[in-house]
Amino acid sequence: MLFFQPKPVCAVACEKDVIERMPVSVDIFGSDFEDLFLKSGLTLAEYDRLVRMVYEGTADPTPWSGFLEVLRDRLDANYVTMILRPPSPEHPWQVVFAGEARPEIAETYNSFFYAVDPFVNLPVGRVMTVEEVVNEEEWLRSAIYQEFLSPLAVRYYLGADLGDGGDPCCRFRVSRAERSQNFGDAERATCQVLLPHIRCAVRLRNQIDVTEAERQLYAGTLERLAVGAVILDKCGKILRSNDAATEILRQRDGLSVINGRLHAAFGTENRELQGMIEHAVSGETSPRPHLVSGMSLTRPSGRPNLGVVIKAAPMTEWSDSAESPAVVVIIRDVEQKSQASQSVLQRLYGLTPAESTLALKLLGGMTVDEASEQLRISRNTARCQLRAIFAKTGVTRQTELVRLLLSGVAPLA
Repeated sequence: MLFFQPKPVCAVACEKDVIERMPVSVDIFGSDFEDLFLKSGLTLAEYDRLVRMVYEGTADPTPWSGFLEVLRDRLDANYVTMILRPPSPEHPWQVVFAGEARPEIAETYNSFFYAVDPFVNLPVGRVMTVEEVVNEEEWLRSAIYQEFLSPLAVRYYLGADLGDGGDPCCRFRVSRAERSQNFGDAERATCQVLLPHIRCAVRLRNQIDVTEAERQLYAGTLERLAVGAVILDKCGKILRSNDAATEILRQRDGLSVINGRLHAAFGTENRELQGMIEHAVSGETSPRPHLVSGMSLTRPSGRPNLGVVIKAAPMTEWSDSAESPAVVVIIRDVEQKSQASQSVLQRLYGLTPAESTLALKLLGGMTVDEASEQLRISRNTARCQLRAIFAKTGVTRQTELVRLLLSGVAPLA
């Protein structure tokens, strides 16, 4: 069990004196913080640790897993659960918990029992037991208790809904087994003093997830356009790169990675590249518009040059970390073709599967004869399909078709 060691009486008295001198104006969901804190039985060290774990848990791969496990021990619970997204016909529930995983039983809540659960839509921010919501006899006879909670060894139930109005942003639930006693004032107070922090942490995690979703959307667009992107730190070392850039760098043809830094193949071009990167790093703190420069890198293989653009990354207003992006390097290999979806071409231009397949081959730089050979169709069939594509897209030449497809939204989808 992860309980803290008892402290000497003098230390406890000192902490109590600190609590008693806290401003009585500090109020949590209508309850006096001092009274709640004393009822909880938490020491300042325990409270500090739990609050710290709430906020640090926003960065966990499975958010709050460590915090929930420690809280489960503290409350002598068999489960501590945070329902971050309730079940719906469109999406399964999103839940994190501490306790024994029983997926075969838990799935029944997602598919059925959530709709008949009486312990939902609680007053926002108020810790309650299930007996305060539904008659105990009815609760023990209910299908959700008999078929869902009892197989999970859940007898006593404590919870709160968190949010700022409208749908709760989190449903917080704690349970105990039959062998335990019902939750008392100390457990309720412990949960109550933590609720504001849990609510803030959930909102923070939501904002992080939204930012990550936006980043993935933009990164996916660059990938489909076959544009490489490398992010450098203040020392010019690579923080991360997208798949398109990784593939270009893997070839070590004109641009490569040496000791975590970008290096051009030829000395003169490499000195110019390093100077541009240093200039972009130094320009990061400049009040002028973000510096942008570019160059062409020769490839020893004789293939077309790589195009490179170096741009100072925008400063973060309130933080400064060694892992903060300082420079963005955009790499374009003209031989890498933009990706386009066959299904998108069909929807955009009304092409048949065969016509969209041929169009993608032409977009990739093939001639009609080369495409027909690769697709194992006759040249006459390929030319008939091409005429149908012209009619549907409103062009009359293959170059116009390729230009239309490249300039349209198909490569972005």
